[in-house]
Amino acid sequence: EYIDLYTLKSKLRGDDNPLNVVLVQEIQRYNILLRALAKHLDLLQKGLKGLVVISPDLEEILNAVSENKVPVAWSFAYFSLKPLSNWFEDLKNRYEFFREWALKGSRFHYWIGAFTYPTGFTTSLLQRFSRKASGAPIDKLEFDFLPVPKEPHEIQEHPKDGAFISGLYLEGAKWDFEKLCLTEPDVMELTCAMPILHFKPIQKRAKPPANIYECPCYYFPRRDGDVTKDSWMLRIDIKCGDFPAEFWIKRGTAILMSLAN
Repeated sequence: EYIDLYTLKSKLRGDDNPLNVVLVQEIQRYNILLRALAKHLDLLQKGLKGLVVISPDLEEILNAVSENKVPVAWSFAYFSLKPLSNWFEDLKNRYEFFREWALKGSRFHYWIGAFTYPTGFTTSLLQRFSRKASGAPIDKLEFDFLPVPKEPHEIQEHPKDGAFISGLYLEGAKWDFEKLCLTEPDVMELTCAMPILHFKPIQKRAKPPANIYECPCYYFPRRDGDVTKDSWMLRIDIKCGDFPAEFWIKRGTAILMSLAN
């Protein structure tokens, strides 16, 4: 069942929160994707029954489905490395995230990997802070990234500024939940979950804090060739722990918004 955009826009009318614009835009993109899915699957069913001719485009979709791959025709909304079976489950969870937001209002924490354009969401957080408190232009603001030592279900309030962000993964390192910093990963441990981070807007600092690794954050776990520019999202400052930033740079340590499975 599609989220009714007309009802949502009527509900949000008069509320100038920049996050509302992001919510509407995200749901619009997902609705377009879901309608394309429904159309193609309906045509495929009819084609397999001999009721319609299977076009070359439909044949490409059919071949991808048989190989458990996401068809190119379904990958326009966002890029994913997941096999089709996991992609469907991921899409369901993403849409449910936005459905709950639309029905219940602002979330206590936001699954940032569910956004088709996460940078639109982070920019809206800066816009909201600028309007509410400082009045400073967005290019004079940045985020402080504060680890929150709580499980997602334990967060039952909104932060004063910014947002609590969940659903991040660490690659090439492990998170020390006691010292709240990077540490060596276990043997054969390729990725691990990050804690919830408070993306707190602040005035831009003259220089970065000491003992901080400016960790690159990617939308999906590929950093090679032409996809890098599409995958890279932002830099997240996290404490280095017992090793200098150069150590983690050589390790290729990064934060991911989604995994390949």
